[in-house]
Amino acid sequence: MSFWKCLNETVQEINKGESWSGRACCHMTLSERCQYSCITATAKVDLQHTCRQSDELDFFTCLEKQQTGDECCGNARTVECHRVCRAIFQSELTPSKEMRTGVVNACSSSSPKVMHCVKNFTKVAPVVNNHKHLHCCDKAPNLECKESCHKSLRAKLTDQEIIDNLQEGGCGPPLPHEKLWQCFLQGASEVSSSPVDREVSLSRIDRMGMDSAKLHCCYKAVSPACRRLCLKTFSNEWTKSWEDFDKDCLSQLSETVLENCLNEVEEPCELGCDGLGYCSNFNNRPTELFRSCTSQADDAARYDVALWAQQGTLSLPGLQLPVRNISRCSPETWKTIACILQIKPCHKRSHSNSICRDDCYELLSECLDWYRMPPGHSAASLCSRFSPDDPNAPCISLKSFMEPSDSPYQAPADQVTSPCRGDPCPVSHICSVNRNCHPRHHRTTCQPYQCTQGCKLGEVSQYLVPAGSYVRIPLTNGQKGCLKICQCSSHGVIEKCQPLPCFPLDSCVLGGKKIEHGTLFLMECNTCSCYAGEIVCTKKQCRNPTQTREIAFTSLPCNCVPHHVPVCGRNGVTYPNSCLAKCAGLSDSDFEFGPCTSKNPCESHPCSEGEVCLPSRQVCLSLLHKPCEQYTCVSARDSCSSHAYMPVCDTEGVQYNNLCYLVRYGKTLAYEGPCLVGCDRTGLVCGVDGNTYASECAAMAASVTVDYRGNCAALGYIGNAAEIQCRSDAIQCPPLVSPHCLGVTPPGACCPICAGALRVLYSQKQVDRALYALRGSAMSALSVH
Repeated sequence: MSFWKCLNETVQEINKGESWSGRACCHMTLSERCQYSCITATAKVDLQHTCRQSDELDFFTCLEKQQTGDECCGNARTVECHRVCRAIFQSELTPSKEMRTGVVNACSSSSPKVMHCVKNFTKVAPVVNNHKHLHCCDKAPNLECKESCHKSLRAKLTDQEIIDNLQEGGCGPPLPHEKLWQCFLQGASEVSSSPVDREVSLSRIDRMGMDSAKLHCCYKAVSPACRRLCLKTFSNEWTKSWEDFDKDCLSQLSETVLENCLNEVEEPCELGCDGLGYCSNFNNRPTELFRSCTSQADDAARYDVALWAQQGTLSLPGLQLPVRNISRCSPETWKTIACILQIKPCHKRSHSNSICRDDCYELLSECLDWYRMPPGHSAASLCSRFSPDDPNAPCISLKSFMEPSDSPYQAPADQVTSPCRGDPCPVSHICSVNRNCHPRHHRTTCQPYQCTQGCKLGEVSQYLVPAGSYVRIPLTNGQKGCLKICQCSSHGVIEKCQPLPCFPLDSCVLGGKKIEHGTLFLMECNTCSCYAGEIVCTKKQCRNPTQTREIAFTSLPCNCVPHHVPVCGRNGVTYPNSCLAKCAGLSDSDFEFGPCTSKNPCESHPCSEGEVCLPSRQVCLSLLHKPCEQYTCVSARDSCSSHAYMPVCDTEGVQYNNLCYLVRYGKTLAYEGPCLVGCDRTGLVCGVDGNTYASECAAMAASVTVDYRGNCAALGYIGNAAEIQCRSDAIQCPPLVSPHCLGVTPPGACCPICAGALRVLYSQKQVDRALYALRGSAMSALSVH
């Protein structure tokens, strides 16, 4: 009876506050105590002892929005107007066009007060004097956009409707560097600047800024003025500050690091370029990097050359350069420049795309119309704005693109593959390589990429993070090192933001020498990074040139001896020996002898009654992750059709839609992922990660390359040569799959393979700080599966 009494009392408590609008925000709480208070509260005042505003940023912002909604929608005179009004305020997203239309239809005649107070959310008041923005249409990037612009501005539409029409009409998203959007939105912000318009709403701009991904770049600015302009531009004032930021900062060579960072966020460098018609000299370059190798960029380059020839000027930030007839003066050079500006090749070292100083001198000296040039300029002064002074600095040479590529043509099957190049996924989805799809090892036709739901990091941001992941976002309070950590939800919204403790982005000091925050540098043979006063380095053992005795040098981190006595860390990592485990920061109590794959995580029966335990190996990045579970529990009672599609393969080579089906049929798990073909399903193999796998297929399913057949039995030396690094006659290395590859032997492995290597440096202190801020609620986000 006590149970039912408790249940009835709880229901009564919940029902008391059923009409309270703040109930819509309860799912945004982070602590269970605050959530319980929310679902039983009747007003915001009931939360003052259980919910801290500093810990529940999104929750309290939502409550403020609901309070505004109560005041606004209380003016509704019809049930339908009240319903559509509440929908505006209950939505976590910026109101859609359908929602705005619903407010106009339901409230415009009966409830003018509602129309007035939701103006900041819906922009339902028609824009007056649309013709004042018609000149912006001349800045359209293409004819389709220009026609859409004229049509929209001549109609009696709202600000938001015009923006929607422009995006649908070929103008693209509202990016701050696009001249059309600069012109239109800056004018729109000047028109709608009434006090009502400035009321705060919980839109994406309020929560995320215009582009939170680029806010990280702002702290790379050299001058404090550029840092301030950058923060204003990408938080919520870009229509007012972008022009100054572009002119005073992005056009300065001193801010090259800042500009490169912004470019990396907006258009990351991608491998290879092909399929261009106008900029055909850029084709067949599979190993070079480009930011925008697309047909749209190809067309834009053609348009630029025609425009320069027609107008006789070259537009640069804050300057118009008069040019001679470019159809006669180095036409191929001008074509190459237009293609470089649009296709944007990246230098392999710095990812910059500044043209070299010699090319700049030659072109401006020959083709600039100096008679029409304003006084006070010279080729040297102009080139100092576009090209690096240091002759050794990385730059893009025009000469390499004046002729077709000299690389021998390769058939598509032999080229380096980039499945996600060109972004084949729908809007708001992230493309990633489908590791479970390999033509030689997959039974059916499969896509080489997969698309997952993502979250935009701001109203105009093109940068997406995958659903379920956590992201750090700078707080624009003027203080460096202040961040919040947020999660991308399954429905594409950044939520559950939690502030992190602020930490100063101090420089590092090494041997009395100051090293700036964010700098990569070499210390002997190791690559190091300075981040917030902390130096993080690779742990390669460097050879001492003054040391004559070779006995002391083992090449392994911390100069550990190459003995193969594996231990399993409680972070899920198998270390070749205890010395290397301690070198990685583990103590004696953090590991036990024997490889991790030899431990049965289900031996202690950790699952509940009615569940089946199955091994599920993972590596945890933080030792604060306690425990780093190596198993998963599968219900033997649930309907398997309700489980998500996550294919698995049994030891007989039969594939199941998920673990539930495998358990239901009483089979043994071989590996997670679809069953592979063209690989051996039997016979132990040693992976390059030092773990023994049940088969070649099992290693491939874990995205691990096979080192050699049999149990892992040796630890390899570390060297740059593609040669066998283990001194054991029992190990037989397979031949390289291609006789033409240079080959590399992974650190600690024995045999060379045809592959490349990527080294990632990360700060354990920063990982632990994020885990602490999340109060242990995001263990999976700090794991590598």
